[in-house]
Amino acid sequence: MSRPELDLIRQRYGYACGYCGVTEISAGGLLTVDHHRPLSAGGDDDLDNLVYACVRCNQYKHSYWPTASEEAHGLRVLHPLHDLLTQHYRLNRQAGQLDPLTETGYFHITLLRLNRPQLVKHRLAQEIRDVLAGKLDLLEKQIHELQGTVAAQERYISALEEQID
Repeated sequence: MSRPELDLIRQRYGYACGYCGVTEISAGGLLTVDHHRPLSAGGDDDLDNLVYACVRCNQYKHSYWPTASEEAHGLRVLHPLHDLLTQHYRLNRQAGQLDPLTETGYFHITLLRLNRPQLVKHRLAQEIRDVLAGKLDLLEKQIHELQGTVAAQERYISALEEQID
């Protein structure tokens, strides 16, 4: 795969694993490229069949592709860009786990081990970072408002002092 093709795939997935969401920064480097439909199951190198994936998700998925019977029962790996993931699972922010909403979501989470301890810890840490960032934004706004209040009070005091003189 050429570097421009890899860069395009990385960009499409926001520089994060399409399956678990771990970023290149968190992983400490580039991730891998997975064939959503494996070559052994008739997949190809078309851009829509390529998923940017971390090593673990790529290993757990391996060359899985559902049989017709498995597909009929929803036992398939969701495509990060083609499937509406929120229909199949949701993030439990307090627990850091993905909760399945459908059989397909349950299968997807289980096959890829998306609730493995490292990912749960990663999600909880991200949630803490998000909460702290929100609090920091709020504090910065409050500081800005207080600075405006102090400046207004200083102008008022100056005006009063001028009236006294």
